[in-house]
Amino acid sequence: MTTTPIPTGPTPTGAAGPSKLLIALIAVGGVLLLAVVAIAFLLIGQNSNNGNQETVGDTTTTPPTASPSVAPTEAASEGDGDEGSDGDDGGQAVDNSVRFTNFNYNAQVSCDPTGNDEKPSPSISWASANAVHVYWTPNSNDANAENGYEVGASGNQDDMSQSKGPGERYEFPCNHRETFDTTITLVGANGSTVSKHVTFTDINWNSGGSDDDE
Repeated sequence: MTTTPIPTGPTPTGAAGPSKLLIALIAVGGVLLLAVVAIAFLLIGQNSNNGNQETVGDTTTTPPTASPSVAPTEAASEGDGDEGSDGDDGGQAVDNSVRFTNFNYNAQVSCDPTGNDEKPSPSISWASANAVHVYWTPNSNDANAENGYEVGASGNQDDMSQSKGPGERYEFPCNHRETFDTTITLVGANGSTVSKHVTFTDINWNSGGSDDDE
């Protein structure tokens, strides 16, 4: 009986089992995979941080802080109010000039030709602004304290009668003159004056004689 000897030498090339090259490729591939995963996580983290910064910086719906603030519309309203207080009524300039705001009269007067009736007071009224004194005088000159009488900032012929004193009247000189002049003068705080002059006419003049003929 013949016995076959058992081989004791090295395993021949091409035998079963992983090669060194395959093991090296697997190791390199694993390292590359780990590197790719790490880079991916890093990029995701950066994008997440950048996204949060853009949201906070660009949004117009940021919650209000605890400190009080004035909205833009409220600030504009307060500015407009300040301008209105400096200038009359919402930015318009205030007129501080001395002036008549109203002036009315009837230039015709009807006297009684016989002189039996009371002499009429010419119809006249006025209103003024920014006047510290108002005077009237029975002529065509500017009125003042020396040649006239002081009245209020507004009034009419009745106030002019009262300004002459008890028992006196502002009246047309019927049957003496055909016309009668009256001037009202406003005086401002700085001394400036504004006057209105009126000439009244007796429509019955020379229809029944005059006192001058007597």
